[in-house]
Amino acid sequence: MNYSTSVLEIIGRTPMVKIGNGRADGGPLMLAKLEFFNPGGSIKDRMASHILQKAVKEGKLKKGDTVIDNSSGNTGVAMAMVASILGLKAIVTVPDKTSKEKVDLIRSYGAEVIVTPSDVDHEDPRGCYMTAINLAKEHGYFHMNQYHNQDNVMAHYLTTGPEIWQDTEGKVTHFVAGIGTGGTFSGTTRYLKEKKPSLLAVAVDPVGSIFAEYIKTRRVGHAEAYKIEGIGSDTVTEALHPQLVDDVITVKDGDAFETARELARREGISIGGSAGGAIWAARKVAEKLTKDDVVVVIIADSGTRYLSKCFNDIWMKEQGFLKETPEVL
Repeated sequence: MNYSTSVLEIIGRTPMVKIGNGRADGGPLMLAKLEFFNPGGSIKDRMASHILQKAVKEGKLKKGDTVIDNSSGNTGVAMAMVASILGLKAIVTVPDKTSKEKVDLIRSYGAEVIVTPSDVDHEDPRGCYMTAINLAKEHGYFHMNQYHNQDNVMAHYLTTGPEIWQDTEGKVTHFVAGIGTGGTFSGTTRYLKEKKPSLLAVAVDPVGSIFAEYIKTRRVGHAEAYKIEGIGSDTVTEALHPQLVDDVITVKDGDAFETARELARREGISIGGSAGGAIWAARKVAEKLTKDDVVVVIIADSGTRYLSKCFNDIWMKEQGFLKETPEVL
């Protein structure tokens, strides 16, 4: 009989599907790697599974222990799912801009969710990052530390990169991914560049995040508010290896959300806002490419986690991303 003994065994090996590249005159083959096929529904399953299983094997974690990390949602879901299988308790600190769908999903795995203000500085003890760190120190919890843990990077070096290389038969020429912690981008790019040094890796950052300026100048600017969840940052992370970035493209909230909505309605693929931003950026890259190029874009999660946000017309209008449609009499 063909079956798995745990959902941990079916993380990865996600499919790729051809999507429109935004051009009417041909251009490159564009492939979307659909990470919402992971059992926890996002690319973060790879990281959480790798980090927590490794910690158990090394004796750093045992059944009944508590793991904690900050998250915009997907890492929290993945950590809670993996923790439930390994017999661990999980606490997730999230910013208050996290969608209700993701908060409820985290709780469905039995994890505790602590909602924190999102309009505070990175080092503010009220924010999700410092709340997780302080609770870990105070109670001796295992801090997964997704921002700075090199095992985050390694999870994608060992899985995401090899999968893309194998499934494109080594023909991938461009890799495009949003950067949140930077782990997906860094691990995948490192593997692909080892296989093909000519590969061009493009990072995608929301307007308001500090990453784009840091990558270009190595200076840390001041972060501003943005609505896209899962990518961008108000601090430099060690999981991002900037020397691997060939180009960085900034995307506005509205462009990311509209691209996500358009893909669902035209190609039947429901994706989150961060993936919408990645596709928007990939189409910018595609403007200068030929039919011989192959662009792979990471689709971090699905639109089902944002039904109350970018797929909700009322929310989109309230945020100024969707214009009122005149009533036809």
